[in-house]
Amino acid sequence: MKTIISVGDFVDIYYKLLSSGAGRTFYRLLPSSNKKRTKKTWDSLNRIVPTNWWSVPLVQNRWNKLITGNEEEEYPNYLVRKYRSERKDLKLLSPGCGTGTKELKFVSFKNFSSIEAFDLSPQRVAFAREAADKKGAKNINYSVSDAESFDYNENKYDVILFDSFLHHIKDLDDVLNKVYKSLKLDGLLVINEYVGPSRFQWSKEQLKIANDALKELPLSFRKRWHNNKIKSKIYKPGLLRMILADPSEAVNSDLILSKIHDLFKVLEEKPLGGNILHLTLKDISQNFTSENEECVKWIQRLFQIEDEFLAKGNKTDFVFGVYSKQV
Repeated sequence: MKTIISVGDFVDIYYKLLSSGAGRTFYRLLPSSNKKRTKKTWDSLNRIVPTNWWSVPLVQNRWNKLITGNEEEEYPNYLVRKYRSERKDLKLLSPGCGTGTKELKFVSFKNFSSIEAFDLSPQRVAFAREAADKKGAKNINYSVSDAESFDYNENKYDVILFDSFLHHIKDLDDVLNKVYKSLKLDGLLVINEYVGPSRFQWSKEQLKIANDALKELPLSFRKRWHNNKIKSKIYKPGLLRMILADPSEAVNSDLILSKIHDLFKVLEEKPLGGNILHLTLKDISQNFTSENEECVKWIQRLFQIEDEFLAKGNKTDFVFGVYSKQV
């Protein structure tokens, strides 16, 4: 059942007021077009904080192992090694590039002669350009655009990468058809994406297990970023607040895989979980950045709970996939 407004909405707004101030919080909720509200959300570089659960080093190691088989090997290296090691003069497109970290990883491989990347946020694009300049990466072209209006030239790219961006696209059919035409005959579509319930409308079972996992954690690991208040409960977000805050967030995420399967051949599709980690670690991830004995113990416990949840046949919320054109 979908939730229009939840108690968690008021809890979340309260803690945003504590950390960001009333002006900034309510400015984001003012009426405006969907694209403008999305841009307001992603213009802020303050989202790059240690509360991002996927930034926890042990979580990154876990995902590396699930994708590549090696905790130390990240997926750009794995992708080039497995699929494009003998190829040169490759062209890569990266929609929704954010601050440009993944493009800098790909540009280190001599296989790529050109990388194009775009994002809706001018601030993030400026940040990405500055980072590329510092690295001397001259073959990355960052631009301000969105997935719907970007000019996808036909038969141009060897790789098109969606890293945590495809779930922000409402018209998946339109964008994926453009991607299909824009890929070369032997091109690859690569995703590293949230594919779970749209608008984060998690199931009762998922919420219960995540809340039980949260209660297991010592209070010192449940302190929120900025204010040290204790995270005591996980709520399903209300649709109204999600749409007001960022209309693009997980807008049609539960359709992503089926839409891709309609157009592309699956070369590999690896479940990454995130079902419990996403909910439990939100706003408290900074407490898990150390790799001391106690921290490792509790993050491993969360991994165990998530693995048990997935072993029951529940669908993964996050996926790494590589696909080729069906011809």
